[in-house]
Amino acid sequence: MRKAPTGPEVLDVVEAFYRKYAVYPTQHHYTVLPLWAAHTYVYEEFDTSPRLFLDSAVPGSGKTRTLELLDETAKNPLMSFGATSAALIRTIHKGGRTILMDEIDTVYNKGAAGGSEDVTAVVNAGYKKGATVPKCVGQGAEFDVIEFDAYAPMALAGLHSNVPDAVRSRAIHFRMKKRKPSEKVSAFYRREVTQEAKPIREAFEAWLESNRDTLQAARPKMPKGVEDRPAEVWEPLLAIADLASGEWPERAREACNHFVFAKSGYARPIGLDLLADIRTIFGSSKKMTSGDLVTALISIPEAGWTDMRGSFLNQVTLAKLLRPFDVHSRTIRLSSGATAKGYVVAGEGGLGEAWERNLSSDDERDQEYSDPEPEFLSSQPVTTVTPVTLQLNERKGVTAPVADSRSATARVTSLVTETGPAASTVTPVTPVTFPQNAGGRGSGKAWLLEQEATA
Repeated sequence: MRKAPTGPEVLDVVEAFYRKYAVYPTQHHYTVLPLWAAHTYVYEEFDTSPRLFLDSAVPGSGKTRTLELLDETAKNPLMSFGATSAALIRTIHKGGRTILMDEIDTVYNKGAAGGSEDVTAVVNAGYKKGATVPKCVGQGAEFDVIEFDAYAPMALAGLHSNVPDAVRSRAIHFRMKKRKPSEKVSAFYRREVTQEAKPIREAFEAWLESNRDTLQAARPKMPKGVEDRPAEVWEPLLAIADLASGEWPERAREACNHFVFAKSGYARPIGLDLLADIRTIFGSSKKMTSGDLVTALISIPEAGWTDMRGSFLNQVTLAKLLRPFDVHSRTIRLSSGATAKGYVVAGEGGLGEAWERNLSSDDERDQEYSDPEPEFLSSQPVTTVTPVTLQLNERKGVTAPVADSRSATARVTSLVTETGPAASTVTPVTPVTFPQNAGGRGSGKAWLLEQEATA
């Protein structure tokens, strides 16, 4: 039996496979996909399983193709179109499935048939390990409540739609775009791709199964500012990247920064837009009358406050929009000595606390990492592997022509099969070269230590 494949080898080969058949907007997309596929093999070892959410403004942007690629590389996948919540929960309860849901927009778009609440419950509940969905099961008078296990990896794809915030907050969001005419990919023939991806699945199994204990004990360090729900979402992917070592810890944290702090294509809740505009209007002021505030708001170009259900924003609507943030108007005294209803920054019911709790700082984010050195509670891997030197080139742009990845999968096949005549029917070609850091730092741990030293 030949040695087990190393983490960087497996992830590099999977990345080459994705590059062959799809084009994504940034380098970070190519980092996330191999790590997300890898986590489906060991998701039971983590507290959460991040949803992968793909959407686009128009059809033909690569969403379904991405699900098809995951269908070939994720563990025990189930490609679903319009599945009911009952079918989903029973499938997940059996265990070990990766759920791939296409055309999710048909569930959430206005006018869709009922049941979106139940699907959302399954998607949200299954994000955390140990979560269950109780259902009444039985006929007639013979009913019983069964708690179905809801924890499973899940990828969702659809046109730009009104997917609930609760779903998006549990997901890594891919805003997909149509390929340019100059961006070429290989023809996708499913019967050939399935054979090509077989050694990738075997390599994932060989690498990850022997490292379950290490991953369960992993406590990956997050980039600065990544905490709470985003930290939960990214923990499995960063843990796998740290296990792989090489350039993957750095790439994974760069991707984390990109997706956590990127501007979303979705309009955020109207209340947050209102708070942000009010903060800009107030500037250094400590108080302002309701009338003056409304006048200033509706004068902001393209802000939308001139069209609130067919009319201008008024003081009553302003008060209703601010009420959920515990901001209330009060009687304030003006410089002239007169009094009027208005809003203040400080104190109970003031704007200051609402701004602090709900709006991010205007300051430029520091790119430094707060806890640079990744570590595992168990410092020794379960199974030792022999390092393999890879042929590396400078990292290419994301739209560069992709070499045939069959040689890459053939190389992984040789790592996971017994010595002797190769069973694979893949024709050997010139070896695929894989990208390296622009800075040439091969060790993820060394890079993280370097970040700490320069802090």
